[in-house]
Amino acid sequence: MIEWFKSIGALGELFAKIFALVVKGQPTASFTVRDEGTRKLGCIRITNNSDHDIAILDACAKPEVYFLTEDMEVRTLIEGAAGRRPTFLLKPRQEKELFIAPLYKNGARRDIKDQKLTFRISWRRGNRMRGRQMPVYVRTSTSIIRQYATALQDSR
Repeated sequence: MIEWFKSIGALGELFAKIFALVVKGQPTASFTVRDEGTRKLGCIRITNNSDHDIAILDACAKPEVYFLTEDMEVRTLIEGAAGRRPTFLLKPRQEKELFIAPLYKNGARRDIKDQKLTFRISWRRGNRMRGRQMPVYVRTSTSIIRQYATALQDSR
């Protein structure tokens, strides 16, 4: 009976080590709000927790009611609305905020009805040449984003 518990403990330790190898160096992402004068802009903050550079290969929202952009310049807003997704490198311990901007269809905002939303960030470690890692997800809803980001409330 004791050997059985030892076997389960060894198996649990193996799974923990495998999980630590997979998750180690993975970036974190979270919803945040950035003050820009009198407006509060919704953002997704991506932080590189590893000791190596990482490449952000894709950052998108599903369903497509918002898009992510690196800044609020007119050019990048038009490119983002046209479907261009941000790609960039993050150095070790560096973070970057991507602004959340609404998409429109026939002059109406797509985020009018409350719905669940998932932001997916695809990435790759800079010291590994093959393949992408498991994406990082931020799950929220359109009502939460509108509640905290006053810039998105006012333009509704």
